[in-house]
Amino acid sequence: MALTIQQYPTTPNMANNNLVYAVTSNSSSAPQFQYVCDIFYSGSATLLQRIKQQPNPSAVGVFDLGAIVTNYLGSDNSWDTAEFSKSANVSRRFIVKFGEQYGTSLSSSVILYAGNTSGAGLPAVTASAYHYFINGLVDPNDKIDWNWASGSYYTASAVSTTTTFNVNNALTNAPLTQSIQDGEYATLSLINGNFNGSTTAAQDIYALNVKVYDSASNELDDFDVFNTTGNGGGPRTATSTLWSSVASLQTFATQLVTMGVGPANLAAGGNTLDPDWSYYIVKALGQQAASTANQSGSYATFRFNKEGAQCGYDGVRFAWKNEFGVWDYYTFTLQNDKAFNIERANYEQTFVPFNDTYPIPYSKERRGNTNYYNKLTQVETANSNWLTQEQADWLKELFFSANVFQQVGSDFLPVVITSANLVEKSNPRTQKVFQYQIEFQPANQKNPRV
Repeated sequence: MALTIQQYPTTPNMANNNLVYAVTSNSSSAPQFQYVCDIFYSGSATLLQRIKQQPNPSAVGVFDLGAIVTNYLGSDNSWDTAEFSKSANVSRRFIVKFGEQYGTSLSSSVILYAGNTSGAGLPAVTASAYHYFINGLVDPNDKIDWNWASGSYYTASAVSTTTTFNVNNALTNAPLTQSIQDGEYATLSLINGNFNGSTTAAQDIYALNVKVYDSASNELDDFDVFNTTGNGGGPRTATSTLWSSVASLQTFATQLVTMGVGPANLAAGGNTLDPDWSYYIVKALGQQAASTANQSGSYATFRFNKEGAQCGYDGVRFAWKNEFGVWDYYTFTLQNDKAFNIERANYEQTFVPFNDTYPIPYSKERRGNTNYYNKLTQVETANSNWLTQEQADWLKELFFSANVFQQVGSDFLPVVITSANLVEKSNPRTQKVFQYQIEFQPANQKNPRV
């Protein structure tokens, strides 16, 4: 009566993926045999879901938990993160336990067995301490096996070191150079720490470094924002603490952190950009020593160029949930138009009020044609500036996303992208540029006057 987990997903992984487990048992030929899988949040005894599976012809139990764990994840609306924010809904740790059930005959009652002993009990066989899933997706055409290629977004480097490294592990496919306007929000999200409790190796997002420059590339400002609980992040409570002291304090919430990197985010954190700024560079740095960031060890580097209003238009800024389950941003800076479609239903009443008392009153204000139903549909169009191939490819994620918001002032309002058109232009040197025009609607339409 021994159950063995022969295959399981790697950690970290994306929930909208085939999260394949394969289990075997030396009791699989028993009458009415079924493999049993229980799913919990890590640290909780509350059963989220129990799944039962018949052995296949090879006596293996194959489970795909991707569509199931997705139901227990959501989104973190972290657009206005001032310094750091932790994961609340977009990622979680799960405990997956396997057991088995069978009877003594085809007509007997069945008994649930733990799978790791000969006695009856709740499923108890696990592949690892926990499985960590993020509410992103994996394109089947991009995979080389069942798992998400996390090595491109997670590097467990030596901690508290002066080692030089420069990787770009942010959870985004955005270009490393972007345009942004004063007053706009933007965030970057990264996996933080490790998944094996190591005190010597982690993707330790210790600080966000920001260097600000004017149009002549003169440095105007250089400041660090530290990933501490006081700044909304963690697991550190103080900048003087080494990773070796906080590795055991990690939770699912601190294993994915979001940094505020837009001008509005930085200002909200007390770091308003100099009025003469032309561009700034942000880096996610590791730790060198107590209270000191490793300025040579960057887990992500992005440049933001200042952009003003184009042709008198302020632009339309979108935030959308990208394929990693976190947020990307882009402003359509050229012409935007707004229109309303009005749908009405009415009836015509007689000028004479037949149901009134005598003497029948006369009123020239009595309405004949009367509206009893009004529906307003606001439709807007927005036009991008000319785009490179890299930008055009990246923005396709905006059109595919089912979770899109528009920044209006300091608010983010949900919208629905209804169509997108692409204009392609080639110059004499055969270099192509692109322009998008999109049509969108507010997800919450205006209430009509009745």
